[in-house]
Amino acid sequence: NDSIDLEIRIYEGKQARLNKVSVIGNTKTNDHVVMREIRTKPGDLFNRSNIIRSQRELAQLGYFDPEKLNVDIDPDPVKHTVDVDYIVAEKPSDQINLQGGWGAGRVVGSLGLVFNNFSARNFFKKNAWTPLPSGDGQKLSLTASSNGIYYQNYNISFTEPWLGGKKPTSLTFSLYKSVSSNGQTGDDRESIEISGATIGLGKRLKFPDDYFTLFQNINFQQYELNNSQSFFSYTNGYSNNMSYGITLGRSSVDQPTFP
Repeated sequence: NDSIDLEIRIYEGKQARLNKVSVIGNTKTNDHVVMREIRTKPGDLFNRSNIIRSQRELAQLGYFDPEKLNVDIDPDPVKHTVDVDYIVAEKPSDQINLQGGWGAGRVVGSLGLVFNNFSARNFFKKNAWTPLPSGDGQKLSLTASSNGIYYQNYNISFTEPWLGGKKPTSLTFSLYKSVSSNGQTGDDRESIEISGATIGLGKRLKFPDDYFTLFQNINFQQYELNNSQSFFSYTNGYSNNMSYGITLGRSSVDQPTFP
């Protein structure tokens, strides 16, 4: 007849364990920053899902070119082990935002600098300034905007994504100040100055799944009014405000791209 019976017999061997796990190509980012995001550890059973998730975590960092991110798997069937090499290629990760304009007879401008792979521990090391100390995965942000004597705003923030270096608990600290006025001086000046500080802690959760994050922050603000005709119940003096915020989020975005 015109049919064939085909029987395929598969004999499943001993599950392999990971032997060596290494990273190749990180010329700027320090090894510990990369290795702490990798979910495949020497001695663990080989798990393809953990390798795929590790690739996703490396892409989430934003330090490496996602098109060149690769994994080289070298099995040893005799020893039942597997060597895994994560191959990465550094890419520029810092951001500069410069805006300017002209309106109402004055210049309006803003400048923002974001260093996404900063290294605070090398800040006082002269040789590390190439042009900035980098490689530890910390984030430093500096922003300023103004339209002259009527409005100024300044903000500086710093984030350590792995507080203590052992768990993915992030620490964020920021300082900010804004001044709004009528542009006058002396007794004719009307202004509101807002100064503040924020400290926050973020944590990666394991329930409902490990894509969830929890972020908590405490914010302190001080308002200084000078002949202000605003919605406040007073026109001169100080007032303080303290608030607490909590954010529960979930993100499973794979290889995000900053435009």
